[in-house]
Amino acid sequence: MTSGLCSGCGAQLQSADEQAPGYLAAGAPLRESPLCRRCYRIRHYGEFPEVTMTIEEQEEQVLKIRQEPGLILYVVDGFDLQGSLVDGLSRYTNEYPVIVVVNKVDLFPKEVKLDRLADWIAKVVENQGVRPRQVVFASAKSGSGIEALVSVIADAAFNQAYVLGMANVGKSTLLNRLLKQLEGEEAFTTSRVPGTTLGLTSVDVALPTGKAVSLVDAPGLLQGNRVTDVLCTDCLRTVLPQARLRPRIFQLNPGQSLWVGGLLRFDFAQGAPQSVVCYVSNDVVIHRTKLERADEFGRDHAEDILKVPCASCRAEFGELEPWQVGAGKYASRLRGGKRAIGLSGSGDLVLPGLGWIALTGRDFLGQVWAPSMMRVESRPRLIGVLTQAPPRNRRARN
Repeated sequence: MTSGLCSGCGAQLQSADEQAPGYLAAGAPLRESPLCRRCYRIRHYGEFPEVTMTIEEQEEQVLKIRQEPGLILYVVDGFDLQGSLVDGLSRYTNEYPVIVVVNKVDLFPKEVKLDRLADWIAKVVENQGVRPRQVVFASAKSGSGIEALVSVIADAAFNQAYVLGMANVGKSTLLNRLLKQLEGEEAFTTSRVPGTTLGLTSVDVALPTGKAVSLVDAPGLLQGNRVTDVLCTDCLRTVLPQARLRPRIFQLNPGQSLWVGGLLRFDFAQGAPQSVVCYVSNDVVIHRTKLERADEFGRDHAEDILKVPCASCRAEFGELEPWQVGAGKYASRLRGGKRAIGLSGSGDLVLPGLGWIALTGRDFLGQVWAPSMMRVESRPRLIGVLTQAPPRNRRARN
């Protein structure tokens, strides 16, 4: 039997069950910063062994942050803003001060003005019942915003900072970037697989001001409404963007459809000819076809053209289910309906875990066919509306 915590994922080390979190072979030397077998394989071999941990067990781990006061760094995914919001956020934060950290801003199209977004993001978080002190924009990949984040932690009245967020928002990668800047080395295990961090993982650091702080990485939460929550490792490599998003513009007429990989279908049934802009990973294939043969195309070309999801993930998703979408003169027909979205003007259709589709606001009636777990939402257009309104006085750093 072993004791202690894995320094990579935070799981309790044990040698009884190979399938459970924290497994370390009996007799293995217990180093100063021990790694469980799973973290060792992720770091050194790029393997992603699965462990048995329920959503309830993950939530139980995250709720432990309520036991000791600290600063909450609430990390959201800049690419998947609404899909990465934590439902019931206030029950984890316990009235501790909250800083919203928007990660992966390097993926935004160049048109996005970050200072214009801070006010809207803060308002969205306030609607979750938590009033954030500040919004910080950062990129674990490029390092932008890391100095601002260090400054925020240094200014806080606490010597402990908890990093909270959904799985795959890049919490551990962001912390590793911060640690590398402060101390020249990384400490947290990272991968594309949701749920890599299994328990609270703490690292003590000294800030440039001389202040000593414990950075605590909490397990990423899984709520099951994003496609990325159920995709396999190979599919995640395609769906999770690795480079700045390239807007893909389609001039559509009624009677046309877009397949977004095999993950989602966008049907244009009635309305005025118009442009539609898709913001998804550059590696995801988008294919235009006639509405009348869209079903047939999806069946016949799932493997050779659309590629994702793989056969195993398709079986996990089951059949795609429709959301009704209306804009312009059709919007009033759908407002208030179940699985229906009405846009009185331009707006984005938000596709949790996958990206978004921007509509102009011209007359449109159609459907979005999505996996059953996906909760399609709408918002003002990120490109062109949210980034044009003048910011108020709320501070934003990047």
